[in-house]
Amino acid sequence: MPETSRAVAGRLIVAALLDEADRQLDEFDPQTSGTWPHAAAVLIRQSLESTVNGFWVTRSPEMQERSWRDRWQCLPAYLGDRPQAREADFAWTALSQACHHRAYDVGLTQDELRAHLTTARGFLQAVREALT
Repeated sequence: MPETSRAVAGRLIVAALLDEADRQLDEFDPQTSGTWPHAAAVLIRQSLESTVNGFWVTRSPEMQERSWRDRWQCLPAYLGDRPQAREADFAWTALSQACHHRAYDVGLTQDELRAHLTTARGFLQAVREALT
């Protein structure tokens, strides 16, 4: 698959993840009561990771072999000092903690999840602009 087609496919997958997270936050379903916050957190985190991976595959493929912390810390050197990248790093950290649920954790609120969703959409757009 050509690089351009791969990038478009990646953006579509990330957008679909974000749309599903948005749906989890918007629609009440008695069958998912109590699990939707965790599901939304996982989807938003996965979209951030897919966006970061898409960036590194294009700019410096060897970064795929590095830890997540290294990928986030090196991002400003390649992407520039964009607020969307800093916000996405913060969101990824918060979502990672929320995804590793422990019985005594309260978890993220709907408002916090919505803020992280907005951050993920902004980060996807910033990466898209940087790669075009």
